[in-house]
Amino acid sequence: MKLTKNKVPLFVVFSLSFIIGLAFLIIPFTSQMPDGLEKVSKDTVGFVKKDDFKPSVNAPLSNYTIPGITRKFGTKRYAGIIGVFVVFGITVFVGYLLKKTRKNL
Repeated sequence: MKLTKNKVPLFVVFSLSFIIGLAFLIIPFTSQMPDGLEKVSKDTVGFVKKDDFKPSVNAPLSNYTIPGITRKFGTKRYAGIIGVFVVFGITVFVGYLLKKTRKNL
């Protein structure tokens, strides 16, 4: 399938819709257990338990929660959707910069 300029917006809309739909279906089945790095840091290294360990930057959506949303049902889903749009925005911006630098060559 060749993407022409007329088909690109349609492709983007369908792709984002598919990814958001997939996020709504899969996120409820994610594991509540800690990930590998968190497990190793608790069990072997132990830096999570130390009092002097504090993150240098506070995460905007720490533990996939959104401040202000109290329902546990929606916080992970909405954080996932926000993440999709942030990554999409960064990708479009980098693509724009690359396209701009190519025209200058």
